[in-house]
Amino acid sequence: MPKKNMIRFFTKGTKALLVDFAILVAVSELFLFLFSLIFPVTFSWRHYLAWPGYFITFYFILSFATKQNRMMWEHSGSRVFLALMLNLLVATVATFLLSMATFGFRPISVRWQALILFLLFLVSYTALSGTKMLIIIFYVRRHKKKHVDDEPTGNQNNTAIIGAGWTGTGLARLFVNDHSIFKPVCFIDDNPRKVHRIIEGLPVAGTTFEINKIVKKYKIHKIIFAIPSCNTEAKKRIVGDCIMTKCELKIVPPLQEMVNTFDQNAISTRDVRIDDLLGREPMVFDMTAIREYIGDRVVLVTGGGGSIGSELCRQIADCKPKKLIILDIYENNAYDIQMELRRHYPDLDLEVVIGSIADYNRCRILFDTFRPDYVFHAAAHKHVPLMEHVPEQAIKNNVVGTWNLCELAAEFKVKRFLLISTDKAVNPTNVMGASKRCCEMVVKYHAQTCPDTVFCAVRFGNVLGSNGSVIPLFRRQIEEGGPITITHKDIIRYFMTIPEAVSLVLETGAFSQTGEIFVLDMGKPVKILDLAENMIKLMGLKPYEDIQIKFTGLRPGEKLFEELLISGEDMRKTSNQKIFICKQIDVDEKTFRSDLDKLISLAKDNKPEEVIEQMHAMIPTYQYPAVKKE
Repeated sequence: MPKKNMIRFFTKGTKALLVDFAILVAVSELFLFLFSLIFPVTFSWRHYLAWPGYFITFYFILSFATKQNRMMWEHSGSRVFLALMLNLLVATVATFLLSMATFGFRPISVRWQALILFLLFLVSYTALSGTKMLIIIFYVRRHKKKHVDDEPTGNQNNTAIIGAGWTGTGLARLFVNDHSIFKPVCFIDDNPRKVHRIIEGLPVAGTTFEINKIVKKYKIHKIIFAIPSCNTEAKKRIVGDCIMTKCELKIVPPLQEMVNTFDQNAISTRDVRIDDLLGREPMVFDMTAIREYIGDRVVLVTGGGGSIGSELCRQIADCKPKKLIILDIYENNAYDIQMELRRHYPDLDLEVVIGSIADYNRCRILFDTFRPDYVFHAAAHKHVPLMEHVPEQAIKNNVVGTWNLCELAAEFKVKRFLLISTDKAVNPTNVMGASKRCCEMVVKYHAQTCPDTVFCAVRFGNVLGSNGSVIPLFRRQIEEGGPITITHKDIIRYFMTIPEAVSLVLETGAFSQTGEIFVLDMGKPVKILDLAENMIKLMGLKPYEDIQIKFTGLRPGEKLFEELLISGEDMRKTSNQKIFICKQIDVDEKTFRSDLDKLISLAKDNKPEEVIEQMHAMIPTYQYPAVKKE
C-alpha cells in the first residue's frame, strides 16, 4: 500500500492516539536521559523501559476510560485541558506506586523517584497540551481563512455586545470565528471592574450610558443586548438608547422564554419586541401545579383558534391532558392551531369542533360526547367599536354563549368552568364591556345555584399582540407610512403578554373556588402614546418626523383608563403574589334570571336600543362617558 494511502487509512482518532503515543515516548525517554546528565542519578536500562512503559500504559487506559480519546480538540474548551491534566496526574501516581513495587528503594531513593515522576508529569502535560493548542490554533486559522477572510471588507457587521457576563462572552466566542452575521468588536458593561479590560480578546469599551459614543468610535452597525436577567426599567433605558443609534438591534430572550418557546433556536438572538419594554417584570407561574390538575383530564377550550385560545391550547397540550377539545366557529384559525399542535405534540389526543357557543344543541352534543372535566371559555366578540353598532350581536354571542356553556357544565358535572373576562367589564362604558360583565354575572349565578361545579372568572387587561389589539394596528399604520392614530394623548392601558395571560388563566384553575374572580397585578399602566413612539423607534424610524401621530378623540364607550375592581368587591392575596382574588358581589337569583331572559329576548328580536336600556337596568355602573373629539 502506498504511503499516502496508508495515512488516509487511519481515522482521525487513530492518528491522534499515535501522535500522543509518539510524543509521550519521545518526551519521557529524552527527559530521563537529560535528567541523568544533569543530576547525580544513574538509571539502568530497566528504568528507561519501565517508567515510560508504566506511565504511557496508564495514560491510555485512563484516556479510553474517560473517553478523552474521542475528543475533538479543535472544538474543545478549558474543561478538556483539565481532564488531560487529571489523567496524567493519576497516571503519574499509579506509575510511582508500581515503580515502588518493581524497584523498591534502590538503587534510587523514594524522594528521587517521586521528583523524577512529578517532573515527567509536568513535561508530558506541557508537550501534550501544547500540541493540542497548536491543533486548535491551526483549525481556527484555517476556519478564519475559509469563512472570515473571504468575506467582503467593511464594517457592516461590526457588533457591540451589551453585557460581558456568561451570555455575552458566550456569544462572542460563537461569532468570533464567523463574521458572516455578527463581527464582535467590543463589549458594553456597567460593571466598573470590567470597563476598559479585555475579555475574549475584545475591549469593554464603556458603560450603557455611553452607547452613542461607543457606536461612533467603533463604527458599530449591530448591537446585541445580552443580559437576559436585566430588570425592566434598565432594559427600557438601554434598549431605548440602542434604538436611537439606528443600529440593528437583537436581544437574547429571558430564560423562561427560551424554555417555553417552540423555537429550537430560541437560545440565539431575536428581534426586540414591544413586550420587552413593558413597565414591569415578567410574571412567573407555577407550572407544576398546572400540570398536576390538567394532566390526564379532558379539557375543552372555546374560541381555541383565537390569540388567547390558541395559546391556551399550546400550554394545555404541554401539560399532557387525556384529551383536548377545541371549539371555534372560524375554521381557518381552528385549522392552524390543529396543524401546529399535531406537529409539536404528535401523541396528543386532539379533537377540533367547528361550531358556535350560541348553538345550544351543538354544544350539548359536544358535552355529551366528550364529557369534559375542565372548560376554559375564551370565545367572545371583543372588538369595542364594532360591538357599539351591534349590541344585540354581543348579547347573542357573549351572553347567550356563556349561559349555554354554564348550563351544560352544570348538567354534565364539569369540575371547573373558567370564564376569560376583561377589565372593561368593570364599570363598563361600552357594549363589549357590559356584555362581559353580564357574562361574569351568569357565572356568579351558576356558582350560587350549581354546587357540583366550580364556576370562576379571570379578569385582566389588554393583551399585547392579540387579534384586534393596538400593536398589529400600529404596525400596519407604520408600514403604510403613517400616521398612527390614537384616540387621546393621555389614554393609558394595562398590558400583559399572551403567554402571561394564559398562564394566569391556567394557574387560577389550580386553586379556584366557586364564585371568584381572579385579578392580575399588572404593574404600572402604559401610556398608549409612549407605546406608539416606542414602536416607531423599534422599526428604525423617528416619531413626528418619519411617522406622524394623530389624535382622533375618544370613541363612543372608550375610557381614558381601565379598572380591575368593582366597588364593593373584596380583594385577597393568593400563593402567587401577582394574583389576587376578588369575591363577586352576589346576584339576586330570581331577579337576575328574569332580567337576563328579557335581555336575551330583546337581542333575538334585534332591538339594539332596548338591549342597551336593559343592560343599563341590569348593570347600574354601565354608563357612557361624556367625551369630545380632541
